[in-house]
Amino acid sequence: MTDKPRNVKLPGQRQAKWAGKLIKLHPLHREEEGSTTSASLPSGTGQPPVKIVCISDTHGSEPPLPEGDVLIHAGDLTENGSFDEIQAQLTWLSSQPHRHKLVIAGNHDVLLDPDFLSRHPERRYGDSRTADDLEWGSVKYLQDAAITLTFPKPADADSSNSMPRKLKIFGSPHTPLYGTSAFQYPRSENIWPSIIPADDIDILVTHGPPRLYLDSAGAQKAGCAFLTREVARLRPRLMVFGHIHAGYGQLDVVVDRARGVYDEILNRETGWWGVLSLGFWVGVAWMRAMVLGREGLRGRERVTTFVNAAVVGGRGNEVVNGAVVVVV
Repeated sequence: MTDKPRNVKLPGQRQAKWAGKLIKLHPLHREEEGSTTSASLPSGTGQPPVKIVCISDTHGSEPPLPEGDVLIHAGDLTENGSFDEIQAQLTWLSSQPHRHKLVIAGNHDVLLDPDFLSRHPERRYGDSRTADDLEWGSVKYLQDAAITLTFPKPADADSSNSMPRKLKIFGSPHTPLYGTSAFQYPRSENIWPSIIPADDIDILVTHGPPRLYLDSAGAQKAGCAFLTREVARLRPRLMVFGHIHAGYGQLDVVVDRARGVYDEILNRETGWWGVLSLGFWVGVAWMRAMVLGREGLRGRERVTTFVNAAVVGGRGNEVVNGAVVVVV
């Protein structure tokens, strides 16, 4: 007699199933993932729109870039992280016409992680030059740091209604441990509360993705669950990352209380109490929608655009994707 195969229930599987049903009832959570190349978010009354050009994981390539106000590179400029590789990428980026050019490191950019090089001196490739010898030109480097950019109001704008625009951008290179690479931390360790500031951030740039957001690597979700928690706290207007090449694309999400609880359930950080909490917040959203209307409710909530801007893909790291342009 042949034994019948048994269905094995994974931890949290039933809770995730019910959470999936509940989130689909939410008036604002019916978005779909897609690989698109442009998005537009409201910039606020009287504020000039800002065009953000997002790239990541160029791995030494120099793809053509569209025009924009800010160019963001979310790490892995190089394949091996040598001085010459990084300098070539900085020279290329510095030559671009964008007013502001911001860069973070990725796990391949080992020259920028002196702690890693002290443990793995062979990754200097016999070169005595350090990151201090790099010529950055007009490129600004963010390593667990923030920068505030100011954009003047348009010349033809009504002076009484239009104000200069300011955007605060925070960048960090860290990714969960995988292989022997720079800027890595154990996946079980939550490093983010001590790194990301508690105050408002308009644009969050990390090399790796938050778990559940454009982080699919085959059947696996390769992002960091702790970073997902930080995104729910910060609710940035835009988040740019790369690292997981197959996750390239863009996703617009209202990161409200319901979405935060839903993510916690899928990340197995809560159980049936989380499912009950999700049902409560979905109910609250529908009560608000009945008062404000669905469009009115949408106008009250902040939309976060998630961008996986990985340029290369495939086994040979060929250039397969274009820059993602987001207007905020």
